[in-house]
Parts: sequence; structure tokens; C-alpha cells
Amino acid sequence: MNTHVDWSGVRERVIAVEEAERRARGREPLSYSLFEPVLTPAEIAEAEAQFGVTLPEEYRTFLAAVGAGGPGPGHLSPLCRIDGNWGWLDEGYHWLLDPSGPFVETEGWAEQQRATLRAAGHEPTTQDEDDDYLDDYYKVFGDAGEEAWHLERGRGAVLISDNGCGMTGWLIIVGPHRGELRDRDCATNPPYEPYLDANGNPHTFHTWYLDWLEQRENAAR
Repeated sequence: MNTHVDWSGVRERVIAVEEAERRARGREPLSYSLFEPVLTPAEIAEAEAQFGVTLPEEYRTFLAAVGAGGPGPGHLSPLCRIDGNWGWLDEGYHWLLDPSGPFVETEGWAEQQRATLRAAGHEPTTQDEDDDYLDDYYKVFGDAGEEAWHLERGRGAVLISDNGCGMTGWLIIVGPHRGELRDRDCATNPPYEPYLDANGNPHTFHTWYLDWLEQRENAAR
């Protein structure tokens, strides 16, 4: 993965295409900032220390050069500090990263659930077609079962973008696919699907963002 990412001019390109689209629709020029303020190196280091991780380099440099959140594929959830804690803000909910283990790909999720249940002394029952072992989580964790199930499902990744109509984008922070993006509907148990580039390779944050920007620029011409 390229660790020397140049974000120069990207912020200005996004603003320019937004202004072009507004003019084409007969709307007034922007009267507000599209992007959240950039984060300082000290702020990024503080967030990383809170979670005990190093953020993927392409995302770290974006936070410092472009903004902590703003326009993107969907809308980028801003990384911000609320009540002393860093997290990703989406529709009023402050998402925290669970760094306790690697992100589990969809094909390995059922086995991860079985391992969790067995570690708690419970032998899994029959896997449900829609919810996998959610009923077993209720049996083991009681009323907190659904929350435990969802938190473990997103472990090692963060909700990086809200794409509307229940579609979300996730950035993997922990695990062998660190730095890659996954697409997911907000239904109870949908798969996490890799965002792929034109060659069928998984997008990283840099290629994912630039691909979106180039498509938007082409559409505005």
C-alpha cells in the first residue's frame, strides 16, 4: 500500500465541483465550509492513543490535509472529540472503534460467532438464515445480546461514510485488510462487500476517494 499520499489540491477540487454543480442548478454560492477542520498531528495522535492503534496512513494524511470529515462517497463521518472521547459522528451517534481484534470478513463471521459463544460456555444451536447466531447471543448476554452481536460484527472497522438509503461505508483499521473499504447495507445481517476499482482490486481510502471525485468532476463537465 502506498504510504506516501499526496492530497494537495483535493480539497480545492471538491469545492470547485460543488460550486460548479450549484451554478448549474441556479443556486447561490456556498456560504459555509464543506469540510470539517483538519486535525493537528497532536489530535490525530491523541485519537490513536485512545484506541491503541495507528490509523491507516492514507486516512491519517487526509485528516491532516483535507478535513476531519465532509463530502465524499456519501458523506464522510467526521472524526471528532465529544466529552473527551474520540469517535466518528454519524446522524448524532458517536461511533467508537473496538480495536480488540481484527475485522472479520463476511465469510468468517459465523465461525467467529461460534468461537465467542463457546468461549462463554455456550454451545451454539442452529444457525439462522438471516441472523446467524443472534438468538444464542441473547441466551448468553441477555438483553445486551443484540448490542454485543452488532459491536462484535463491526470490530476492527469504523463507519466512515453514510451513503443514504441505509447504505454505509466502513474503513478497516485492524486486521490483514487494514486500510481497505467495505460497503454494507444497514439491514440486520447483510454482508460487507469490498469496494473495488476498475481493475477489480480492493479500494484503499485514497483510491476510493479520488475515484469518487473524478466521477463527480466528469459528471459536472
